[in-house]
Amino acid sequence: MVKVKSFPLSPFLIVVSILIFTPYVYADPPIPPSFLTAISDQDEKVPLFWFRPNPNSSELAYDDGSMHYHKYVSTEWHHNCLAVKMTSPEVLFYLLKSKVFISYDSDSIDPNYDFEAPFFITVNQDSGGIPKNTFLDSVSAQATGEDGVGIGGGWVEVEHNLLMNDSVDFWIVFHWMEETPLSPLVGVDRFSNVGNSFWGTRKSAHFEWHFNDYNIMIRAVIVTNGDDSCVVDSFRIYRSDTSFSISDTNLIGSVSSDQFQYVDTNVNNAQTYFYKVTSCSSENESDASNEASATPKKRAVLTLDQSSFEINLCSPDTAFEDLTLTNSGGLLLEFKIEIDMEKQSWMGGSDKFGYTWTDKNLQGGSDYSWVDIKDFGEEIGESGDNDENYGFFSLGFPFRFYGNFFDSLRISSNGWISFTDTMDSIPACYVNKPLPWIWGPYNLIAPFWDDLIFSDNSKIYFYSNNLDSAIISFINLDHWGDGGPYTFQTILNRNGEILFQYDRLGDPDTSATVGIQNKNGTTGLEVIWNEEYLEDSLWVKIRPGWVSVNSMWGTIESGESKTLNLTFDRLSYPQGIYHANLIINSRDLNHELDTIEIPLTLCIDTTTSVDFEEDQKPVTFALFQNYPNPFNPATSVQYAVGGRQTKAADGGLVLSEVEGRRTADGSFPHITAENCR
Repeated sequence: MVKVKSFPLSPFLIVVSILIFTPYVYADPPIPPSFLTAISDQDEKVPLFWFRPNPNSSELAYDDGSMHYHKYVSTEWHHNCLAVKMTSPEVLFYLLKSKVFISYDSDSIDPNYDFEAPFFITVNQDSGGIPKNTFLDSVSAQATGEDGVGIGGGWVEVEHNLLMNDSVDFWIVFHWMEETPLSPLVGVDRFSNVGNSFWGTRKSAHFEWHFNDYNIMIRAVIVTNGDDSCVVDSFRIYRSDTSFSISDTNLIGSVSSDQFQYVDTNVNNAQTYFYKVTSCSSENESDASNEASATPKKRAVLTLDQSSFEINLCSPDTAFEDLTLTNSGGLLLEFKIEIDMEKQSWMGGSDKFGYTWTDKNLQGGSDYSWVDIKDFGEEIGESGDNDENYGFFSLGFPFRFYGNFFDSLRISSNGWISFTDTMDSIPACYVNKPLPWIWGPYNLIAPFWDDLIFSDNSKIYFYSNNLDSAIISFINLDHWGDGGPYTFQTILNRNGEILFQYDRLGDPDTSATVGIQNKNGTTGLEVIWNEEYLEDSLWVKIRPGWVSVNSMWGTIESGESKTLNLTFDRLSYPQGIYHANLIINSRDLNHELDTIEIPLTLCIDTTTSVDFEEDQKPVTFALFQNYPNPFNPATSVQYAVGGRQTKAADGGLVLSEVEGRRTADGSFPHITAENCR
């Protein structure tokens, strides 16, 4: 009600004043943003992510919520686990927790069943439809019987509080403990797997994932921004060097209401910053969000103390050098080394570790010499054997293979050898694959990897002289179904060289893998895979590289260094000049660093490594006996280069006493192959 006040009227003036007051209604302040997260370890920046006020919370579930039976993997622990692949409706989401349905009863599977036995959960990245790297450390949990009530069991919740901003797919993986492979059991529903549920176990050196028939009762609870429009106009971002309460002096920026991230670039590396965000609507501002902190760090920086190596090997046969890697940046540096060998005319190929292969034909048809060990070798296997894995068999000497030393091996009836792999009766052991092959077999030597079986005339023999060589001979093995017989052998030498010899090969001889690979199938040397190549009386030799590094991968902390030891070894490489590149790939948490290449040169029984064009390189160098000799006041020395019509080039010769003192030298300008003597 509005009142009007009256005053005495003048005969000349009438004034009427009507005052109307509209009461001001104060709007409720908006709700602050949720789940503010600041990302550390970025170079000169701090990315911030948050979710709108009252964001959507949803449960990702692929089971029907009713346990039909309970699941275990094995009565023994082999890193047993269950996994469910989750898919978020949005790329930016926040994983609040996971949930696992634990059975309270084991149905007498285990008389000592304990549903309260501990387990642990990991959150893993998706890699081609299987779990891979974990996003964060594992979280331990256990049921108490009070975590929820269900038919024969209850849900156990595990908190994660993890921001996910680069993929909609992730995995929740349940792991049994080594002490309790049968406790607890996990619920499974009665409906066919929608494609998300798997179980996994390790067999030998292999971890294998298997499709589960029904849906495993593992869920995830996530937060997303959803499609609802935000009820605020903008967000304000505040920052301080310490934990703080917001004020105008701490304001560093604002973004519109449809933005849920901000990158603070006005930062110094190695300093910790604290952040809060508010919601704004009209003239009102919310209380502050949760406080988040982060520390930016300079990216990793790799420097080396050497830029190249040139080694001359005449005597002795081995040389050693050091290479120091330094990380002068702020983040942990990861490095991986590869060796790129320059192709020689006698080489069939090489791998990233430096192994090379050659064969009888590349060497001009040199002699073939089968080694018969049936009279003194140990006989292995018997008629009817199929997909067997025999061993271990002692070598009696250390054999270096991809940087590791082994003193025993196993032999597969499918034509391969391994220093570690015990797998049999699974496809990975008899279905030959190209190399390298990440699913194994591992630490593999494959003279003829294929699906082979024993017949009445089939034999495998093993022999070692317990000093410097071992021989494995496969005699008259047949191909599964039809084909064969095949007779071949492998000879291992203490210096790391491997010789394959093929005595008689029946048809088909185009279904096999020949080569080697390392302990995890990431590096390998393939001679052939299912190609027309093998023939009777063929030999193939695999050599370790003439340069080896004691550590092919590793990490270097900020401000630290790591010294690598390089070994240059002539092995059985012929006289000549060899080139390779030591390739160093490195990265930190956020960046792939520039690749560094270090040129390597090895001169075997030569006195120079001067670069020529390919058609100008002398093929041979000879130093002849001095004359007259001995006890003469003067002597003459002849030398020669030859083998190509080289262009003229300057050359020279230096003579030294045994103790190393130089006695004479001379230069010989414009020498060519045809006149240099």
